[in-house]
Amino acid sequence: MKQSRPREPRPRRPDATRSARPALAGEGEACAAALNAGLALQQQGQLDQAEALYQEILRSNPQHFHALQLLATIAGQRKNSAAALELFDQALRIDPHHALSLYNRGVALQDLKRPAEALESCDLALRIKPDYPQALNQRGIALHELKRLDEALQSYDLALRIAPDHVQPHFNRGVVLHALKRLDEALQSYDRALVIEPDHKDALVNRGHALLELKRPQEAIAALRLALENGGDPEQIGYTLAALGAATVPAATPRQFVTRHFDQFASTFDQHLIGTLKYQTPALLSKEISQWVAAGNLDILDLGCGTGLLGALLKPLARRLTGVDLSPNMLGMARQLQVYDELICGELTEFLQTQSGNLDLVAAADVFVYIGDLSPVFAGARQALRAGGLFGFAVEASDAGDFVLRPTLRYAHSAAYLRKLAASHQFVCEFIGPRIIRQEKGSDVNGFHAILRRS
Repeated sequence: MKQSRPREPRPRRPDATRSARPALAGEGEACAAALNAGLALQQQGQLDQAEALYQEILRSNPQHFHALQLLATIAGQRKNSAAALELFDQALRIDPHHALSLYNRGVALQDLKRPAEALESCDLALRIKPDYPQALNQRGIALHELKRLDEALQSYDLALRIAPDHVQPHFNRGVVLHALKRLDEALQSYDRALVIEPDHKDALVNRGHALLELKRPQEAIAALRLALENGGDPEQIGYTLAALGAATVPAATPRQFVTRHFDQFASTFDQHLIGTLKYQTPALLSKEISQWVAAGNLDILDLGCGTGLLGALLKPLARRLTGVDLSPNMLGMARQLQVYDELICGELTEFLQTQSGNLDLVAAADVFVYIGDLSPVFAGARQALRAGGLFGFAVEASDAGDFVLRPTLRYAHSAAYLRKLAASHQFVCEFIGPRIIRQEKGSDVNGFHAILRRS
């Protein structure tokens, strides 16, 4: 679930009483006028003009604290977090006790995926200004990223004691409770955020997902439709509505949804999949593939390779093993296994289209649950495989039709659909059979494993 940081505070006019540093040269009336003019322009969104004025001040005095600090906030507004961090560091070397700059530095570090350093910067801000709700909120975001969820909740609670009407800590508190599967409490936090800001689209989206998990589909549909009306992402919201039977089913899961989901859970993915969901597909599918392979020394492509669970088992068959996945964080985990010759961050169908008769095996374990229409994948696999090459994969099982999108936000496919696609793309069906692919809330989830051969 997406977290929310405080909105960028409006740049403040310099206040000499807030800093213990000595007065600097070059802060006469002309400099103050240029600084105030820059502030006015920045508040109006005229960032280029404001930046030019701050740069002019810095040419006269490279150590001008307020010009550096405000230039850093412009970099933050432009989402250039690396530049913002460098400028905040320069400013803080002049005045290391400026709480606002320490907080904003924490925001920049969090945006750069450096949560431990972001936490440290927020803690420094809070030592100077303990009653700083924005810093407490940002501290909670960093703690969440570091998987210290109970501490994140405590940080949000402290922020709300100081500023009970701040929307972000309510929303982010809901995100943590949602991650902990304390869904009723998460819903209460989202609702409190929506009392303050009724058009908070992320709170509406997350509220919809919480209601979906609580098996309250009609309320979930209403929340998601309201999110759509308030500017929520139509592709991702439409996908969830389709899973609830309230919109047209798309051909595949939105890329951003997949990337964010797996980036978020990469570090705990294997433990959850194998330990909690009893996921056996890589072990079973690799064994089935090996039964149809005449010899090893194969050029293999692992579609949606994730953390490398299947690739590690296929490695003994490989001359060259390539993995492709949308999630950079999952690929980072796969890279640690040191079994792949190449790892590609990209969409699997697009990557298949770059291959032409140079592969002996295309394999996919748990990726087709995020693709409904498999025809482009079959076409790409046929193009990529040499004559006689194998296409081995797993799907979640549907009893009728071609494919369905379930309320779990996963696609299921019928065996008849797989056979139809195999025939139309000139694959020989060596094997299509039922398998238990995982457990969900203690119940078995049925699927199919398929081994096809390119004719």
